[in-house]
Amino acid sequence: MLTNILITTVPPNLQKLDPELHLDIKVDIQSVLENASQSTVKDLFPGFEPLTPWILDLLGHYAVVNNPTRQPLALNVAYRRCLQILAAGLFLPGSVGITDPCESGNFRVHTIMTLEQQVMVCYTAQTLVRILSHGGFRKILGQEGDASYLASEISTWDGVIVTPSDKAYEKPPEKKEGEEEEVNTEEPPQGEE
Repeated sequence: MLTNILITTVPPNLQKLDPELHLDIKVDIQSVLENASQSTVKDLFPGFEPLTPWILDLLGHYAVVNNPTRQPLALNVAYRRCLQILAAGLFLPGSVGITDPCESGNFRVHTIMTLEQQVMVCYTAQTLVRILSHGGFRKILGQEGDASYLASEISTWDGVIVTPSDKAYEKPPEKKEGEEEEVNTEEPPQGEE
């Protein structure tokens, strides 16, 4: 039995592909898109749900390539760096963020998230960095059971208690129509003369 595998080709050769031997490009693209949307990090930690596959790709590239040596980092170092960058506030409102190389202008990828989501990503990463610093990497990677509670519950690592970070931003309550802000009509107390 003979098996031919075409990994990639140049566009002019696409016309030469035999449908009996080669996988249809639409099927191949669909499988890539399906696999890209199943992010383990997003599944493990609800605080990372707002991160799209495109944002995760750009974050990974930024963390691996943008370092002082300009050499690609090892996987474990790159993973820690991704969490540290998120924890430092790369995607917080008003931060520099990461520009989208496929958009014209200076479109920051994190601006597609709401303010609450941007803060949630940051405080989830802050908690995970603290756990990672105390030896909880197996739990964070999902090798030791369910890890979804780590970013929201207090945990202990080698005698160190890690408390999840608090929200730094909460959406202000919406005002109903007809409601006006209460104005302080009292006069300030007068000083003695």
